[in-house]
Amino acid sequence: MPNIIYILADDLSVRCVPNALVLFNPVIDNGPGGYGYERIGDEYPKFSPVHNLNMEAPPTIFFLGTEDDLVPVETAMYYQKVMENMDRRCELNLYKGKGHGFFNYRNFSLYKKTMYQTDKFMQSLGYLTDEPIIKIE
Repeated sequence: MPNIIYILADDLSVRCVPNALVLFNPVIDNGPGGYGYERIGDEYPKFSPVHNLNMEAPPTIFFLGTEDDLVPVETAMYYQKVMENMDRRCELNLYKGKGHGFFNYRNFSLYKKTMYQTDKFMQSLGYLTDEPIIKIE
């Protein structure tokens, strides 16, 4: 067995819980039946997002195409339901007929639309001003 040396370089006084999440077709379920379970097995409770939601979950905006072959719509809807049941904000934006990565720059109109929705979400939380600094062209 190899020797492993851990170097603690992180500033542990800084809280690592995010203040908000912007999720673009994220893998949120690594449990049985979820993405990657065959590789990680019973270790999934340590990091599978949907299995770790709690009352500290940050406000979230979630973008997903209804034809995404990696993230089922039902999983996204379940994530949103759990968040809402804990009185946590989760805006699920489903794009009908779109697949994985539909929002990338090569599809400029959807890229622009998702960036606009993200901007409005961040404005609602007070992290951005009403007038964007960067113009998407």
